[in-house]
This record gives sequence, structure tokens and C-alpha cells, in this order.
Amino acid sequence: MEDEYTREPEETTTEDDQRKRLEALAESLLKKRDEAVLFRAASGVERRWKEDQGIYDSFDDNNSSGDMVDYATGDAYTKGSSGPVRSKVIVNIIRGKCETAEGRFADILLPVDDRNWGFSPTPVPNLIKGLTDDRPVINTQTGQGMVDDSGKPVRASDIAIVQMETAKTKMRAMESEVDDQLTECGFNGESRKVIKDAVKLGTGILKGPNVVKQVRKSWIPQKDQGGTEVHILETVEEQQPASKRVDIWNCFPDPNCGEDISKASYIFEYDEILPRGLRSLIGVEGYFEDQIMAVLSEEPQRVSVSNPGDKGFKINKTSIGKGNAYDKWEYYGDVDRDDLEALGCDCEELRGQSLSACVVFVNERPIKIQLNVLDTGDIPYDFFQWSQVAGSPWGIGVPREGVWQQRIVIAAWRAMMDNARDSAGANIIFGEGVEPVDGKWELTGKKAWMVNGEVDDVSKMFAQFQIQNNQADLQAIIELAMRFLDLETNLPLLFQGEKEDMPDTLGATNIMVDSSNVALRTRVKIWDDQITRPHITRYYHWNMQYNENPEIKGDFNVDARGTSVLLARDQQSKILANTLQIKGDPRVDNEVDWGKVVRELFTALRLNNVLKSDEDKKKDAEKQKEQPQKADPSTQVAKIRTQGELQKAQLVQQSDMAELEFKAQEAERQRQHDKEMKSLDYQIKMMEFSQQSGMKLNDIKADLAKEASKQNLMRELADKKTAQLTPPPIEPPQRAPAGEAFQQ
Repeated sequence: MEDEYTREPEETTTEDDQRKRLEALAESLLKKRDEAVLFRAASGVERRWKEDQGIYDSFDDNNSSGDMVDYATGDAYTKGSSGPVRSKVIVNIIRGKCETAEGRFADILLPVDDRNWGFSPTPVPNLIKGLTDDRPVINTQTGQGMVDDSGKPVRASDIAIVQMETAKTKMRAMESEVDDQLTECGFNGESRKVIKDAVKLGTGILKGPNVVKQVRKSWIPQKDQGGTEVHILETVEEQQPASKRVDIWNCFPDPNCGEDISKASYIFEYDEILPRGLRSLIGVEGYFEDQIMAVLSEEPQRVSVSNPGDKGFKINKTSIGKGNAYDKWEYYGDVDRDDLEALGCDCEELRGQSLSACVVFVNERPIKIQLNVLDTGDIPYDFFQWSQVAGSPWGIGVPREGVWQQRIVIAAWRAMMDNARDSAGANIIFGEGVEPVDGKWELTGKKAWMVNGEVDDVSKMFAQFQIQNNQADLQAIIELAMRFLDLETNLPLLFQGEKEDMPDTLGATNIMVDSSNVALRTRVKIWDDQITRPHITRYYHWNMQYNENPEIKGDFNVDARGTSVLLARDQQSKILANTLQIKGDPRVDNEVDWGKVVRELFTALRLNNVLKSDEDKKKDAEKQKEQPQKADPSTQVAKIRTQGELQKAQLVQQSDMAELEFKAQEAERQRQHDKEMKSLDYQIKMMEFSQQSGMKLNDIKADLAKEASKQNLMRELADKKTAQLTPPPIEPPQRAPAGEAFQQ
């Protein structure tokens, strides 16, 4: 029975002509593919990628992947070595630099609460002039001026303002549409993959928009015959644009593009497809069924490049067994118009002898040909270069920038390990006739040695030498290499969380961070130019061409704002925080809207979700109106100041009274103390007098008591006599004669 894939169908003249055109087109395009593959192999970039990948994965010339497998399986400890034993340890400082660069770059460029692109309406000169035109608009039919609903005359500036607002409304609708499409395809995730490729190997590739089928499932509520509401699952297939990251190993651009991929006339992308994947394409619109059946009847072929000595690089094609994956090549570039029309493409609405198209090859047979999905003819590939190389679309990444410092650190680290091993113990030299008592030639503690023969000095036959330890010198080499690595990669250890090299002051730290951000700012601009602007522009063209919503159509430009918004946001947060410290100065308050300052600060800190909405602000304002008005702040301040002064005076008075009371108490205590001391002194003198006079103390006290009573009596009599001689309180009304007095 004849194989269904090898059966030759009957061909008409038209089919034979189409087949010949298809074969001629395939031969022409595959020559371009071979040129691109050979050029990339001969450029040396593939060897560089392998080395950079090895550096990133901790492999080097003296420590290959095979050696690492031996250590993992334990075979490395059983394999012998004829040469000297040397350390093979590795310290990977490149991986940390790559992860730091990738994380910091993606954090600035792809925030979760903002986007690094936008649209802006294309300025129309006549419309801009119309914004300042106050002339009334005349109705051409009636010859009278036009008026609005309120009867106010319509001016040219009013129409211009309406047109500008309409354009801005459509622009915002287009932004929302594109943002939704990018979110659906995981644009930020694909962009992070591109950034990782660029950091590690020097170049990242983003492809889009690719037309994909998107299945949307939703539960639609409906009512059955009984009136009960039920939910029915509805599935809708839609064609949506999508973006994806492309492996740089699978991309082969035009050799003549130089360092600007937009100048490439074509690009080939390599992939693999299984036989069941090919069979699923049979009957799909746009695919050549006979070509697919012919491919399935053949063995898969592999295309590779070899370098046989002085003959240069050449293409090798080998066959492998059936059932394996086929090589799939996708071509984007110009194709002759006659070939496209002969192969069934509708080119009536397009101009030009050559048109942008896509051709898919499997086993070097074209299985699909279609026009570029965009009428603009743009090739859907964008290259991002971490560090550009003149004349090449392939850049260099962080491993290539720090490869020499990585090797220096590894060499110094291995030398330090070797030196640590050699200097860990002493080298022992034995003279003739010196033998261990136990017969074992090894150095251990508490070991006895025996000398055979007559020896006058054992030290001449038994000596040890200590190898110098050079750890400090080798460590200085490592530290110097680390400093050079920071300079070459523009990624200081400060970004990796290391605090040893952090400056002592905040100002010095900010200067260091700002200086390091210069290189990062440049790369953000490169991303804007190489990825954001061309990629989002193609999404804009796709929606203008295929989207059926007229509310998003308009003449817009892509605004790439990775540098102007996202990178500057970190710096703005510091400046705004410092600005709030001068709030309260009347000269500043008259010029600054502090509400905007707070909003900008919280936005820069990514805390804008805690800010009040406009509706909440209106509600707060209404509540404040309902509440009684508060006194003038200046009056409140004066009142508080007066109360403070009064309280201060009261506290001073209380302090003074307390001090006076304390002094009075101290004086009273001092008086009592003096009284007691005088009493004691009196008693002492009495005792001394008693001893001197020989009188008894009781007799002395009795005499003193008599003397005291006598003195008291005399004082009382004197007081009575004084009372009798006291003149009357009121003088008599008569006046005594001159020189005489009234009788008392």
C-alpha cells in the first residue's frame, strides 16, 4: 500500500507553476539564511556567549563543566593526577553583579503600579493656533454667528478646545486598550526575561505584536423555561496581539544591519516543531497542505555550522531519524510582489514591487506565506543591548565587563588556598640514620625518633622549615580586583547590600548613588529608544488597523518615559521629603501647593493608594463647613502664649513662697537649736560653779528661784507705778496760763 505522505497528487499547469515559484522563492530565501548563519558564527559572538554563560555558571578554563559533574558524583576524589595538586575553588562574583543589575534595572523600568510608556496627541499647527483665536464662528448656510445652548457666541478657540479634549479622551482610551493587551500577554514578565538576557549575554530580544488566539470563558446568566436563573459557560475566541521574548541563540539578523536592528532588511528565527505539531497544521488557513505532507514523508534535517581549519565556516546539513523534531525557520523581510500574488496573497491595496511578508520553512520547505500583519511593514523584533558594540547588533553584558577581575579574584583565591595548605605545617628534613621508633613515616604528636650511629649534634640531622603565610598580601589583591570590578561594571557593592564600603555621611552616600545611576540612566534611555518606542508604536499601528472600536482611533505619538518618570522618581522622593521641612515659612507657603507636594511624595514612594480620593476630599470639606468655625489661628496662638506666661508666673510665685516658707522653717529650727544649746551651756556653767564654790546644785537652784521671784515682784510694782503716772488720753478743754501747768 502506498504511503499517504508519498502519494503524488495530480497537478494542473497552475499548480505546477505555483510549485516552481515556491521552490525558487525558497531557494532565494534560504541563501539569505545561510549567509546570516555563517556571518554570526564567523563574528565570534557565539564563542563569546558560551564564555559568558560559563562565567555566569562558575565555569572557567581550569574548572570545566565535566569537573563540576565529577565533584557532584564523587569521581573527582578517585581520579589520579600526574601533575602537582592545585586548588580549583571558585568564588563567583559575577552572578551577584548580574542579579543586582537585573533586579535594579527591572525595578526602576517595570514597576507594578505604573507603566514606562504613554501616548500623546500629535500637535496640529492649525489647532494650536485656534486655541488663541477669539473670532466668532460663522454658519456658512445662514451667514450668522453660531451660538451654544446657553446662547453664548461660539468662538474658534471653543471649537479648538473641544477638539483637543476629544483627542485626549481617545488617547486615554487607546492607552487603556494597549495596556490591557500587554497585561494579557504578560508583557512585564517577558520584558524581565529580555533584561536578564541582556545583562548576562549582552543582548535581549523582544518580538511583537504576534497575533495569537485568545480564548475567553465567561458564565452568562440566563433564565430557563421555568423562570429559574442559570449560568451558561460561553467560550469566545479572539485574535489579540502579544509579545514574547526570543532566545538570542535562535535569532539571525541581516549581516548588513550594523548595530541598528531597524536597518535589517530581514531576520530569521529558528525553532523546532514535532511531527504531531505539523499534522495539526493540515487544513489550517494559510498553510500549504501539500508541503506539510511532503515534510512529514522526509526525515528531519539539522542545519549546523562547522569550521574545518583554514577553509572557513560552512553549513552542514544532516538527517536524523523520523519522529524527532523538525527544524523550523521563520523569515521576516521583503518578498517580490509577483511571487506573493502567484502564491495567493492579496496585494491589491499595497504598493511597491517588494512587500514585507512572513515565510515559514520546515525541513527547508515553505509551509506558509503571508503578508506582514502590519501594513507599515515593520519587522516585529526589537534588540536591547546592555553595552553597545560598534558595527554589531550584539552587545556585551556584565560577565564580559568583569571577566578579567573575576579571573584575578579566582587566581588570588586559589593561591591563598594553596598557600594556606602549604603553610599549615612545617617541612621536616631527616638526616641519614634517623628513623621512627614505630616504623611509620608520618608526623604526629608524642612520637619517638631513633638515631643509628654516633651523632654529635642531632639538630644537624633533624630540622624543620615553615613556609611563609601570605594571606594578607593575597587578600589585598582580591580587594583591589573587587574595586576594579565596581568601576568596570558601574555596580558598586553598595547596591548589593554591602555596608563595609558605605560612606560615613548621608550626603556622601547620595553622591555615590547618583554617580552610579549615571550609567543606569543611560541604559534606561537605550531601553526607551530600542524597545519601548518601536514596540508600543507597533501596538498602536495594530489597533489602528484591526481594532473595531472607533473611540480609540486618533493620531498619537508614543511617549517613552522610562527616564523622565520612573528613574527620576527615586530622586524626587528624597527631594520632596527635604522640601517638607521648610513648610511654615510664609515666603514658601505663598508659592507652594503643599497638597501637591504630599501627593507627589507618596506617589514617588509608591504609596499613592493611601491618598484620599477627590470624593473623600469633598466629603471632608462639607463636614468642616457643618462644624462651627474655629477661631483664628493667630488668636489661638496668642491665647496659648498668654496662658503659658500666666502659668509661668504662677509657678514662679509658688516657687518663691515655697522658698520663703522653707527659709522660715529653717530659721525656726535654728532658733530652737540655739535655745537648746544655751540651755545646755547654762547647765554646764551651773555645774562648774557648784564644783568651784562647794555648794550643792539644789541650793544654787533655790537661791536662784528666790532671786527670780524677787525680781518678778519688783517688775510688777514698777508696772503699777508707771500706770498711775500715765497722762489722760484727752487734754482738758482749758489752757493753762503761760508758764504754769494744771495740777496732776
